[in-house]
Amino acid sequence: MEKSPAVAYIPIQEGCNHCCTYCIVPYTRGRELSRPFKDILRDTEHAANTGAIETCFLGQNVNGYKYTDETTGKTHRLSDLIKETAKLSPIKRIRFTSSYPTEMTDDLIDMFRTEPKLLPFLNMPIQSGSQNVLTRMNRPYGLKLYIDIVDKLKSARPDIQISSDFIVGFPGETDSDFEQTMEIAKKIKYINSYSFKYSPRPHTAAALMKDQIPENIKTERLAKLDSYLNELQRSFNEACIGKTMECLCEGPDKTGKHLVYRTPYMQQCIVNVKSANCEKQLARIRITAANKASLRGEFIL
Repeated sequence: MEKSPAVAYIPIQEGCNHCCTYCIVPYTRGRELSRPFKDILRDTEHAANTGAIETCFLGQNVNGYKYTDETTGKTHRLSDLIKETAKLSPIKRIRFTSSYPTEMTDDLIDMFRTEPKLLPFLNMPIQSGSQNVLTRMNRPYGLKLYIDIVDKLKSARPDIQISSDFIVGFPGETDSDFEQTMEIAKKIKYINSYSFKYSPRPHTAAALMKDQIPENIKTERLAKLDSYLNELQRSFNEACIGKTMECLCEGPDKTGKHLVYRTPYMQQCIVNVKSANCEKQLARIRITAANKASLRGEFIL
C-alpha cells in the first residue's frame, strides 16, 4: 500500500550531533541542521491547502529542532512548529519522529497536555536497558532520566503510548545487561518497537571495540526480546477491542474489499468497504477484533 495522500511528511531537520558509537549518520549526513521556521510553515500550509489532514514532522533527531531567525533573533523549537501547525483548520492530526530522549524538553512534553491534535503516540528509542551498554554506545542519558521522561509524558497525556528501538548484542553486552533490556521493556510496556542485532558499521568506534558478541548469542537474545515485544503489542491491540477511535483512511487494500485505516497509535485497522471514496477522511471506528499485526473494526455512523 502506498502512503496516504492525506498525510504530509515534512522534513524539518537532518544530521545528528550525538555521535553514538554504532552509528554512521554523523559521518554520512553531517551535524544537525534545522530548516528555517518559515519554510516549514510554508510547507505545512501548502499541505493543508492541497488535501492533507495529518502532518508528520521528520528528522534524524526531530525533537532537537532549533532554528534562530536572523532578523528577529527568536529561537524556534519543535513545540513552536506544533503550535502553528495546529492553527491550520484542515490539519486534524500531528505527529513527529524520531525522538532523542535528552531532547524531550518540558515545553515539548507540555504540548501533549495542551494540544489535542498532537497524537498520543511517541517513538523514543532507548536502545538498551543497561546503563553500562548505554555508556559504551555514547548515549548520554541514564535509565532514571528516561523513565522520568516517560512519567512526565504520561502525566501530561494519560493515554499516551510509547514505542522504541533496541539494539541487542552490542560489544561487551553481558547476560545481565541483556536482562536489563528485558526489564525496561516490561516496565515501559512499549506498544510497538523495532529491534535489531548489533552490526558493525565502517568508521564507527563500536566496530573497533573488544568483546564483540558471537552471532549465535545475538540471534538468541534478539529472538527472546522480539518474542516479548510481540506479546506487548498483541496485548495492547487486544485491549483496544470495544473502543472507538478516530482513524485516518489510507485507502483500499490489495483486494479492494477492505479499507485500511490508522489509529491514533499508528495501528493498522482493517474495515469492510462501505464507501467507494473515503480517502483523505477521518472516521470513527469501533474495534471489533485484534491480533499482533493489526486490528479489525466497523464504522460508527
